[in-house]
Amino acid sequence: MIFLLVCYFVFLVGFIIFSASGLYHLWRFGYVGDLTKPVMVVYIIVAIFIIVLTLFAISLRSWPATIS
Repeated sequence: MIFLLVCYFVFLVGFIIFSASGLYHLWRFGYVGDLTKPVMVVYIIVAIFIIVLTLFAISLRSWPATIS
């Protein structure tokens, strides 16, 4: 079970790096005057909500102390 938890955190780090790269490119090369900034804000809010929700769900689970 600890392996799954480590995999989740590795995925989470990759997701944060990928999202930061995508948001940077959207900010740098997005069109002026369209919905670039509101889309970025909505994406950040939804991503943070999902990450917090999954971390909360993980914290409610009883994880074994040993690796099996």
